[in-house]
Amino acid sequence: MRTIRARGCSGMLSRRRSKSGASVSMPFDPRGVANLILDAADNRLVSLSNLALQKVLYFVHGKFLIEERSPLIAGSFEAWQFGPVNLPVYESFKSFGARAIGSRATKRDIRTGEVSIAQLPADQNVRRKIAEVAAPFLTMNAGRLVELSHATNSPWDRITRNPEGGRSYGLRISNENILENFRYHKIAIREHPPLGEPDEESTPY
Repeated sequence: MRTIRARGCSGMLSRRRSKSGASVSMPFDPRGVANLILDAADNRLVSLSNLALQKVLYFVHGKFLIEERSPLIAGSFEAWQFGPVNLPVYESFKSFGARAIGSRATKRDIRTGEVSIAQLPADQNVRRKIAEVAAPFLTMNAGRLVELSHATNSPWDRITRNPEGGRSYGLRISNENILENFRYHKIAIREHPPLGEPDEESTPY
């Protein structure tokens, strides 16, 4: 069996600056980054469920965190049964269930009540890097993404283990955990992922 591991592109944004030299303000709204990943998927004629989007978002965040030593998105991921989940993004798309996502995440201005599409700043270098890092994960089906997120000694694996030998879900996956253990995201390719093709995340609460 050959081995697959979480890989991204080289040449990440250095010191969080764009090509023009302007400072890039990170972390970003996770819903905006999720929207960019969905755009990248559309450009490749790939459909993403909420479950698959969550895994791609996690791997993109992890690669940026490792390369930049600074988080890509605000907030954190939680360890659910089928891998890392960002709650604001989950809430944005849970109405789709196991179906392909057909809209974009929105945000509400707390002062005016106005609802708009959640987007990143207009820095094209940031957008391009997110799309490049996401690209290899967009070729994987949901079952493979879940399997990769569950790799032995990965952040999800370490935080969900309990002393009785079972799993505890709903716990926060810290950026410190990701920095220390993201390198363990590698798996031996099998004909079929051990968990099959899960359809939908189910909340642990």
